[in-house]
Amino acid sequence: MEIHGRIRQIIEEKDLSISKFERIIGAGQNAVSTCLRRHSSVSHEVLIGIAKNFPEYSLDWIFTGKNANNEAIVVRMKDKIRELENELNKIK
Repeated sequence: MEIHGRIRQIIEEKDLSISKFERIIGAGQNAVSTCLRRHSSVSHEVLIGIAKNFPEYSLDWIFTGKNANNEAIVVRMKDKIRELENELNKIK
């Protein structure tokens, strides 16, 4: 999968229309839709908007499809949060 497919994946996973995605990331109208349709280059405006508004998707992954080294840290943090939530539920 190339960068366009990964951007489409983000849009689908977030259950957004392309126009709503463009508004969220602060891209110009049709900036993403045109890029995806034509498989043209992705602007820095789009990439910065994705990084700011969807930090759960690393730019490494968007560019290369490979997970960043910090993903393991994020997974451990999520596991710890679940453990803490379970502890809280026991207290309630």
